[in-house]
Amino acid sequence: MRTDPTKDLSALISEITWNFGARGLKGECCGDLSQPEYRTLCLASDQNQCSMQGIAQNLGVTKSGATRIVDRLERKGYAERKRSSEDGRVCCIGLTPSGMMLIKGLRRENENRINKIMSGIEPAMQEVIRAAFKSFVHALQKED
Repeated sequence: MRTDPTKDLSALISEITWNFGARGLKGECCGDLSQPEYRTLCLASDQNQCSMQGIAQNLGVTKSGATRIVDRLERKGYAERKRSSEDGRVCCIGLTPSGMMLIKGLRRENENRINKIMSGIEPAMQEVIRAAFKSFVHALQKED
């Protein structure tokens, strides 16, 4: 009997997200962060500063939802609101020094874990995995 490729892929994605989500990180996303908080800090880190609107769009939440996430990050001391130097009406989110240190550490942990997993896979297959993930993420982004 042939396996349905869509069901198979769905199960694989579920397994990967489970193992890189709460289960894989001992019940925590990323230290004391929720997944949306982690993603928001990553966005702010990658863009140096990002707007509340940009965070909302990237997370697929309302601007009010993004504001609540940033409020929590500010209370934890990881992010701060700033006015855009280009447009004073725009609120930008930047990382505090402790936020930068946290994100660097969490990313390093993730990269080390991925390197450990990938080291057990043939180099040619590693390239196939990277290409497949890039293609899949690109298709996801086009869907939105």
